[in-house]
Amino acid sequence: MGLFDNIRGLGGRQSNNSRPVIYASTISKLNRKFKSKEKAGSYLASNMHNFYISSSKFNKGLQMKNLFRKVDIFIPKSGFVYFLDPLKNLNFDGKLIEGITADYSKVLNGSIYDYNEIYFHPKAGRGFARDLSSDFNKNQLDMLDGIELLIYTIVKKLRKSNHKERAKFARYFENMIDRPAEHFEEALQRILFYNQLLWQTGHGLNGLGRLDKTLEDYYFDDLNNGFISQDEAYDLIKLFLKTLNLYYWYKSSDLMGDTGQVITLGGKYDDEYGEYYFYNDLTYMFIRAIKELQIPDPKLVLRVSNETPRDLMELSLETIETGIGSPLFSNDEVIIGRMVDFGYDKEDANDYVISNSWGPSVVGKGLEQNDIACISFLKPLNEFLDTETSQVLDMLDNFDELLNSYKYYLKKDVEDLIQTLDEIEWNEDPLLSLLIDDCNDKQLDISKGGAKYYNYGITAVGLANTVNSLYNIKKLVFDDKKYSLNELNKMRKNNFKKDKYQDVFGELKAVTPHFGMDNNEIIDLANEITNYLDDCFKDYANGFDGKVKFGLSSSDFIIAGAETSASFDGRKEGEPLSPQISLDSDKDFTGIVRFASKLDYSGANINGNVVDLMLSPDFIKGHSDEFTDFIYSSIKSGFFQMQINVVSSKTLIEAKEVPESHPKLIVSVSGFSSYFNDLPEEYQDLLINRALKNEGKL
Repeated sequence: MGLFDNIRGLGGRQSNNSRPVIYASTISKLNRKFKSKEKAGSYLASNMHNFYISSSKFNKGLQMKNLFRKVDIFIPKSGFVYFLDPLKNLNFDGKLIEGITADYSKVLNGSIYDYNEIYFHPKAGRGFARDLSSDFNKNQLDMLDGIELLIYTIVKKLRKSNHKERAKFARYFENMIDRPAEHFEEALQRILFYNQLLWQTGHGLNGLGRLDKTLEDYYFDDLNNGFISQDEAYDLIKLFLKTLNLYYWYKSSDLMGDTGQVITLGGKYDDEYGEYYFYNDLTYMFIRAIKELQIPDPKLVLRVSNETPRDLMELSLETIETGIGSPLFSNDEVIIGRMVDFGYDKEDANDYVISNSWGPSVVGKGLEQNDIACISFLKPLNEFLDTETSQVLDMLDNFDELLNSYKYYLKKDVEDLIQTLDEIEWNEDPLLSLLIDDCNDKQLDISKGGAKYYNYGITAVGLANTVNSLYNIKKLVFDDKKYSLNELNKMRKNNFKKDKYQDVFGELKAVTPHFGMDNNEIIDLANEITNYLDDCFKDYANGFDGKVKFGLSSSDFIIAGAETSASFDGRKEGEPLSPQISLDSDKDFTGIVRFASKLDYSGANINGNVVDLMLSPDFIKGHSDEFTDFIYSSIKSGFFQMQINVVSSKTLIEAKEVPESHPKLIVSVSGFSSYFNDLPEEYQDLLINRALKNEGKL
């Protein structure tokens, strides 16, 4: 697996026949739902008469309208109305746009009629001098017509249903047609409705944005007017989160739990008078709710800074201590400035959110694909060692020559990746264009350049393997001259199988210093590699004048490792690559944070850089004040982002051996959370081994 071998989703130029891919995706969803291929196949076979894919004969807006006519509407007996139909699908003719955080404030502050004014009346407001015959306007009007028809159908079904508050919720939906949302509960329902439209039209990994900020006015207006109490608002947030957790099997990507449903809370901002930290009652409520509900999805990310209130930090750590894996921490003291340096406007950087891959992203302003491909840093090194002759390896006189050879292979991979990125044609998308700034003013679909930002985000695995491998070669071959490079490479190609290689294999695993240690030589080597990758991308611009950004965090460390030969860090063929910024043992968690804070996050290296800690429950107990102080000192030292797993090896082993003993055990895996029993066995084993090492038992 190389830089370009894992282009996400459906890349490049697409065939007009998307039916086989959509069918396969439906099967995958149903397999997760029923947890049985036989049951999933039987269900689909008996419901094939309900299976639908929109026809590419029509424009995309009309396809959406036809899709909305077909979806099966479900009205619950109480609570929010939210449904997805796994058998109804939108056709595509380009790469699907995923991982976007839409600007829900647009639909909260406006209505279907407001949007129709933009597209339909050429002399009204922002629609002045628009060409009503343009493909963009036709698409938007057809889609809006479909949304309006769907709303009226929901209202009709609501009024005939046994929903406990059918009149109120029918009014909430009717208001979507001709007026802004007025109340807190109504705003939550409207967000859910447009969120389900995104999922139903094939968008995956949909972020929710800064909901404490988006919902602030609705909450305080209702609270101050006596329309709602704090307790009632809290209950609504719990219900909202539980509703988003529905269709967990439908929304998950390759792994159960990897839904991209990230809610970003809090955040630093500044104006001409100084720097401030945004938070409100809702910030606390969302964290308290996820702590009480103990569900892995949606995922919470708390933007932290030096000004984050201590009681908010304490609540966050108390929530993490339960093992829920939320919230994750994103350091505004580092990220905002790096985003501005990369090219984002300061106002947009201040308002950033976290996407599914940990990448900081803007809200409703771009086609920001933060997980478009995955880098294996180790692949170029192994490719060099696998393909070059023994004579070439013998000719390497020093470590710098080896490092330059590695860089040459890395650059080749980047060039191939760039060619692949340039071949991408995006699927036309009227719905996202509705929810993204500038598309309406430009009369241009998001797939054709209507948005403000078009930066492509790359994730990464294997930096630790690469740094440790290179350092081991430097020490054992070039410094100590204990082995020749050919001798070591022969053992590596043999996967260290022979008995006579075992001592050397153990030596490779034991070499120190290594990645994660606060050692200047290791840090300099890591930064030299990432800075070189930054240089490779520096002059690239895609067809929309967007750039490439990369980050050191990915959930693909097992998939990538399965395709990678043995390496000089003491890793055998097929074993996982290194995920995130972590150590095998987190006993020196202060050291790993110091290490992470010295990595160079300048240039393009801003697409998610996670310090991944695993701590035992026994360690956390009784040390809450000290650990809170540690988080604040870590913010000042300059970590980028942080994820904390609190779990014991005993609990993990019990959950694997007797799943019913811990049916709701939640763990965090590279930026998302999942029920432990829903993870593939290789992920379970990796977490168990890491916990054992952390506790000194392995």
